Amino acid sequence: MNFPVEDNALSMSTRQIGWEKRKRVKEAITATATTAVVAYVEREKGRVVLYTTSLGIVRETFTNCMKMKQMLWTNMVKYDEADLFRDTELQTELRDRTNSEVVTLPQLFVDGQYIGGVDTVERLNESGELRRILEPYQCKDACAVCTYCGGFQRLLCPICHGSKRSVHRNEFTVEFVALKCAKCDVFGMIRCPHC
Repeated sequence: MNFPVEDNALSMSTRQIGWEKRKRVKEAITATATTAVVAYVEREKGRVVLYTTSLGIVRETFTNCMKMKQMLWTNMVKYDEADLFRDTELQTELRDRTNSEVVTLPQLFVDGQYIGGVDTVERLNESGELRRILEPYQCKDACAVCTYCGGFQRLLCPICHGSKRSVHRNEFTVEFVALKCAKCDVFGMIRCPHC
């Protein structure tokens, strides 16, 4: 015997279970994303962060990055530059922060909050809104060049001297063992402690 009502009820409950699972997954993703945003806001409290690239192969991107730096410099704002060419982990971080697979550079964050790309920041600058947003972050020494790094915000690693290898003596033999340096990035550089 055919019981279409029961079959329909069974399939309805299966659909409902699937819907409930999807709902829980969405809630978990939202909670994780919210936690990540809160972590960035706490980490960047009182700071201006600019995601850029120092790779000049794509001229338009490089020009936009230089334009954004010039706008911040004109507003006398000291900012932290996150160069995606130097650190590949920053690419994943920026994708997570902007909730996008395709990311254009530069991107500006103030106090952990997303401001926008070069077009948005240019519009804000022309309307005078950017000056109001960045006013609490203005400082007189923002335009001064660091005497230690020359304004590059990077120095050679003092441990491996740029070789990306730190040498340690093996406790069991008299030989030295070369290990990957844990203090520097993939280019053998560290962030300037004076900037």
